[in-house]
Parts: sequence; structure tokens; C-alpha cells
Amino acid sequence: MNGDNNGSQSGDGSLNVGVGDFRGATVHVGSGHPAFTPEQMALKRHLALGGASVKTETLNVFGVVTGVVSIIGLYFTLFQPFPQPLHSSWSALFMFALGLAAFSFVVAAVLRRKRFEPFLFRKYYLEAGTDDGIYLSSFTATCPWCRSRMTLRNLGPKNGPRYDSFVCERNPQQHTIRLDPTVLPEIQE
Repeated sequence: MNGDNNGSQSGDGSLNVGVGDFRGATVHVGSGHPAFTPEQMALKRHLALGGASVKTETLNVFGVVTGVVSIIGLYFTLFQPFPQPLHSSWSALFMFALGLAAFSFVVAAVLRRKRFEPFLFRKYYLEAGTDDGIYLSSFTATCPWCRSRMTLRNLGPKNGPRYDSFVCERNPQQHTIRLDPTVLPEIQE
């Protein structure tokens, strides 16, 4: 044989064995990113607020009550059936309460579906437990390459797709591992 590659390097990404000549061709199988189990990374969940949780239905009730009170308060502030001081900040307070009510509904709805969502400063996460409890948590792991500490961060461009990745403290540019939240153990309640 002369060393020429007469096979085809185009197609749908599948690999056919025994049909073509692979001399001089580059064959790539897999995603290119190594996969590690939570046990290999010594993954640890750190529950914030002493492990306290809030039930999803309690968050929904809080949202309803806060929403109703803020709408009633906004009505009385805007239409002023009662005399009020000239410089009142009640409308700002009621708008804040309405925003808090909407936030409560959104958090409860998202966690019912996704069960894991980034929250504070892109380093804390809201998680749903097995009995509809909502927990605030952070995560650490051990870097499988250099054995340094890794922390979970929500990374990506400001207006683009963001990913939950473990980032090594010693080599943050090269030692990153994307998290698949479905491999995390459930929070047992």
C-alpha cells in the first residue's frame, strides 16, 4: 500500500469500522472533556443558613399574601382616598413588596421543574429537596488533576449561555469541570 488515504472523512459523525482506510485521518470519539464522578472529585455540599429550608407551598402563600397587600397598598398610595404626607415613600415600599411576591412565585415554579438553580453572587445555589423543601447551598470538590480545592461557579458571558462549573483554585484557566446537576445526590428530608 502506498500510504494514501482513499476513505471519506465526511458524514454524520458516526464511526464505521472495517469499511474505510484510516491512514492519515484523525479519528475523534467522545466529547473531548473527561468525565468524573462525584466520588472521584470528593464533592461536598455545604448547606447555608444551618441547613434551614422553606417549603415550596409556604413560599407560594408568602407570594400571594405579599402580592395582595402590595396591590392594595399601591391602590391607596396612588389614588389617595386618605390624606398622606407630601413626601411619602409608601409607593416604593409597595413596589418592592410586589417584586418580592413575583420573585417568590418564580423561584417556587423554577425549582419545581429544575430542582437546581444558581442564586446569590453566582456561587450559591437553590435546591429542591425530596419533600419540596428549598435549600440554599454551595459546593466544593477536589481537583482530580492537581488535588487542589475547587468551587462551583455559574460561569459564562453576561448575555450568553451560562454553565455551572467547578473551578480549581490553583489552575482556574485549565482545570474546570462542568457540573451535570442530575448526578448530585438528592437532599433527603
